[in-house]
Amino acid sequence: MVSRFDQQKTKHQLFHVSLSLATILICMTYMQYRRNWAHLGSFWDSLVVPIVFLGELLKVVLARFYGRVEDGVLTVKQRQKKAAYFTPRELLGGFTLQFLCTLLYAFICIILGAPVLGNYEQTFVLALLMTLLTVSPTVFLLGGGGALQVCFCEKPDFVTKCEDTALNLFKYNALGGILGAWAGSVVAPLDWGRDWQAYPIPNVIGALLGSALGNIYACTHVLYATARVYMTKKRT
Repeated sequence: MVSRFDQQKTKHQLFHVSLSLATILICMTYMQYRRNWAHLGSFWDSLVVPIVFLGELLKVVLARFYGRVEDGVLTVKQRQKKAAYFTPRELLGGFTLQFLCTLLYAFICIILGAPVLGNYEQTFVLALLMTLLTVSPTVFLLGGGGALQVCFCEKPDFVTKCEDTALNLFKYNALGGILGAWAGSVVAPLDWGRDWQAYPIPNVIGALLGSALGNIYACTHVLYATARVYMTKKRT
C-alpha cells in the first residue's frame, strides 16, 4: 500500500522548522555580536526575548497562510471558533494563561536553585523566554481556551489540519527548550570561574540550543517520512 504524500503539509513543516532554526541562529548571532553575555538576564538590554517572540508569531502566521486553503471546508464549529480568536475574552484569557505560566516557570526556577531574594529580573527573563518557547505559540494559534485544553493534553475538536500540523511541531520546540534549559543548569555550579556561568546565561543558551535540537529532530522526522513515501512510490 502506497502512503499518501501531502505536499502542502510537508512544505508547511519544513518552512516552520526553518523559521525556528533561523530564529535561534539570529539569537546566537546577536549574542556573539554583543560578546558580553551578561545582558541576557536583562529585560530592557537584550533582544533575545523580542526575537523569539517575533519568530513564534511568524510561525503562527505561516500556519494561517497554509490554512487558508481549508477555509472552504471548515465545519460550523471551526468557523465560530476562528471568528472568536481575537475577541476581548480570548485575548484576555490568552494573556492570563501566559502570565500564569511565566509565574509557574519563575517558581520552578527558584525551586531548582535560582536566588530567592535576588536576581528577580534574570528569573523573570528566563521564565518569560520559557513561556514564549512552550505556551505562547499555542495561545497565538488557538487562543486562550484552546491553549488551555492543549496544556491539559486534550486536543480541541475545532483544530484544523494546518493547526494540528503546527501544534505537533510546537511540541518539539517546547520539549527541546525545557530540556535545554534544565541541561544548562549543569554547568552553573562548576568551579570554572567563567562569565557565561552566571545565572541565567547557561539556562537561556540551553533553552535556545535545546529548541534548535528539537526542531532539527522534527526536520529529520519529516525528511525521513518524505523519503520513505518517495521510495515506496518508486518501487511500485
